[in-house]
Amino acid sequence: MSQPRSIIFYAWALAAAQSALVAGVITFVLVGGARQRADLTDLHTKAQAAQLADLSMVDQFLGAQRAARAYQATGDLRLLGAYRTGEARFAASLGQVRRLAGTGVASLVTAQAHLAQQAFQADDQAVAAPAGSARATAHYAHASVISARFFAQNAGLRATLARNSDRLAAHGDQTLDVGQGWVSAILLFGLMLPVIGVAVFLRWVSGPLHAATGMVRRRARGDMYVRLVPGGPADLRDLAQSMNFLSDETNRMEEAEADRARLQAGVRQAAIRIREHLRGQEILTEAVAAVREHLRVDWVYAGIAREGQLPLEGIDEGARAADGDVVGYLPPDAIDWLRGIYRNRSSHRVQDLAGPEAQDIPVQIRKALLELGGASLMLTPFGAGPELLGALGLLRYDLASPWTDAEAAAVESLARDIGRGLEHARLYEGEERLVAELKSLDAAKTSFLASASHDLRSPLTSIVGYVEILADSGEAPLLPSQARMLDAVDRNARRLMTLIENMLTTAKIEMGGFTTRRRPVDLAGLVTAAADVIRPAAAAGGLDLEVSCPPSGLIVDGDADQLDRVLVNLLSNAVKYTPKGGQVRTALVCEGDSAVLTVADTGIGIPAQDQAALFTRFFRASNAVAGAVPGSGLGMSIARTIVANHEGDISVASAEGAGTTVTVRIALATPGVPPARTGRAGGSLPA
Repeated sequence: MSQPRSIIFYAWALAAAQSALVAGVITFVLVGGARQRADLTDLHTKAQAAQLADLSMVDQFLGAQRAARAYQATGDLRLLGAYRTGEARFAASLGQVRRLAGTGVASLVTAQAHLAQQAFQADDQAVAAPAGSARATAHYAHASVISARFFAQNAGLRATLARNSDRLAAHGDQTLDVGQGWVSAILLFGLMLPVIGVAVFLRWVSGPLHAATGMVRRRARGDMYVRLVPGGPADLRDLAQSMNFLSDETNRMEEAEADRARLQAGVRQAAIRIREHLRGQEILTEAVAAVREHLRVDWVYAGIAREGQLPLEGIDEGARAADGDVVGYLPPDAIDWLRGIYRNRSSHRVQDLAGPEAQDIPVQIRKALLELGGASLMLTPFGAGPELLGALGLLRYDLASPWTDAEAAAVESLARDIGRGLEHARLYEGEERLVAELKSLDAAKTSFLASASHDLRSPLTSIVGYVEILADSGEAPLLPSQARMLDAVDRNARRLMTLIENMLTTAKIEMGGFTTRRRPVDLAGLVTAAADVIRPAAAAGGLDLEVSCPPSGLIVDGDADQLDRVLVNLLSNAVKYTPKGGQVRTALVCEGDSAVLTVADTGIGIPAQDQAALFTRFFRASNAVAGAVPGSGLGMSIARTIVANHEGDISVASAEGAGTTVTVRIALATPGVPPARTGRAGGSLPA
């Protein structure tokens, strides 16, 4: 029969079992939590790397396109080398995106690669073509269309990558919440076993142990602040004191956990607000406000490292007037000291700035902080990748309030968000500068076109006039060869005049100087007049031109000259793109409260892949380019602008090899308004 054990023996046995259990639980929680955080961080980092790789891919693609066009314009072989280098770098960036993006967006990346390949093929063909040739222009136009589709497709890819990153962040938060729940459950389980053991033990222990039993029960009911009054034998007094200590530690841990959860929630909200800003100053101001809102600090500042210094940004309004400029105290090696802290991706906490633990701080910085009244410091650098961007500094004036691990974790999380936000802001500002430069170049180009077109129109008008005088002169008959030469001069001069008119009109549209003077116009008369102008060209081409419209009565509120230009443009296009023996049919009817004009031909048609860009400036259909049909690609763009100014609608239905039908709808004017006298404006045929 075993000897009775003393209460001390059982107490020690219980304490040993409890210690082993708590150690096991803590080990399990720490190892599992570290593994979980590492996995989530790796996934989130990969998602962000995919987004950065996508931005690099777009930048390399845009650089290669610019280099190709610059080489075609200048013939500089260095630009050709830059184009080849950009193409190779784009391929490398594309591979990185493909590797990082994952299978969920593989189809989008493949589509991007396909479009980029088409664009580079078009650029290669343009580079190989003679400079300034129509073939080079056509290839560049084709490359521009594909590039536009590439950027539109990339917007979808970028949005998908952003959604994946956000989804990973949300999944990480959910996983952490679930982990916290399991941690609480395991801790509770680990604490309840000793409590149950004590309750069983107290059933056969008399005296003061009844008080301990009551304490355990009250704690189980939620009274977390109940305490035992030590009494009885020494071992029971030790037990009471141990239980009181355990209660205090449990309360402290729960309060620390609640404070940590509060800080993390505040940091998450601050991160959301930081991501809403695209300016560095706004990001720092938001970060300082978040620190002031969720942490008890007496002074807080944020600084961005610039040229070896740390200028202060976003200092809160609570700073004293005599705070001074910490930048003035920065020694030459201060930035290197901050870089050393940043490499560890942690905070530098000093609980007593006047104590020995502050000796590693540069002397002049510590002196400046002490002059500010600081007692304890937490300094958290932030950056992007290996690059230090700045630091977040927090001061307290009271030594009785040391920095806690939860506060350090919250500030470090906020610093990571600041670094990401500043990196995004830097990329955004770079894109803004690029867009501004492109807009400036486009405005200069438009101004040049307007000026050059205006300067060329006057001498061309004189050439056309003198050709007409020579052709109509009755003083001496022209030889057949002379008549043919004059006809060639007149035809090409008028073609050049048409191109200049289109370029001048396009420049006016871009510069906002293209206006429409609307008044009641008989659209039927305009259609008849335009058909009469086009009829000789149709007859010369062996085409059958049919016109079907009422003699009068279809009154619209419009600009007669501009509407005439649309009609002549549509008819001339139909004649130009219809082979000999074909038909061109024009019909004008009234449908409801609208006048509907259709121009249909049996010509070469428009390929399906080209129809979406038909109204784009300088765009030519691929089959028209292949057939060397002359034209500038401006006529349909101008026609759409004129129709839009009349609050109308223009649409195209076409199939390659089966002809094209263009439909224009314009609202009828109020009945009873007399029509304006109709007539053609200018007399030139749009391209």
